[in-house]
Amino acid sequence: MNLEKKQKFQISMSIVMLILVFAITWQIKGVRKNNAVQSQISNRIETLQQDYKAELEKNEKLLQQISELQTDLVKYREQVTESGGAAKILKEELSRAETIAGLTDVSGSGIIVTIKDGTSQNMGNNIVYNDGYGIVHNTYLLTILNELRASGAEALSINDERILATSEVRCAGPTVSVNNTKQAAPFEIKAIGNPDTLENALRMPGGAVDEAGFYGIDVTIRRSNKLLIKKYTGASTFKYAQEVKPEVTE
Repeated sequence: MNLEKKQKFQISMSIVMLILVFAITWQIKGVRKNNAVQSQISNRIETLQQDYKAELEKNEKLLQQISELQTDLVKYREQVTESGGAAKILKEELSRAETIAGLTDVSGSGIIVTIKDGTSQNMGNNIVYNDGYGIVHNTYLLTILNELRASGAEALSINDERILATSEVRCAGPTVSVNNTKQAAPFEIKAIGNPDTLENALRMPGGAVDEAGFYGIDVTIRRSNKLLIKKYTGASTFKYAQEVKPEVTE
């Protein structure tokens, strides 16, 4: 084989090798892309299954409440006809209203979420304290509370401060103000409700626990069969909101 033919052969082989490398590379990228798509679909299916389960549990709770209200209605009708029945009904309603308003200690099964500032070990090389990473902010605490409320939490507290509809969770310098009481990390959030539902809501893909890992915040969750949440001890005053009484028609 003379030199010219040899050079042509080498050029042809080089072109063939380049085509093969390009084809193999393209196939590998396609496989990786398909795997990523399959992973996203799997995560989405898991999230939808959790949402569906949560909705079923909400419906079951609503049906149970309807049944309880119907039972209460029958009981009230019976008690009203008895001596002192009205007073007993009022006492029960007052007790229920105090529980809903957070003015009584409550206990039940639930979870305890402990949230700590990050350390250099779990913050990573690209995260620094000067940028606020690794620090527990009030916005993250609100994310946790909202997820727990949406998942059916019946009572909540932060560092034993009962969370009400009027409670504020806001930044107060290096601390967080809860019910006008300054709190600092670590924060312990207690939630009474279905432990499975509450924990799954926080651990869902892209949820609160994943968010904590992204910002280098340390979060641990543990369950309790008998969790105690203390009552609200602050003052509740209404200056502008007034009760709307039904109009009396003659």
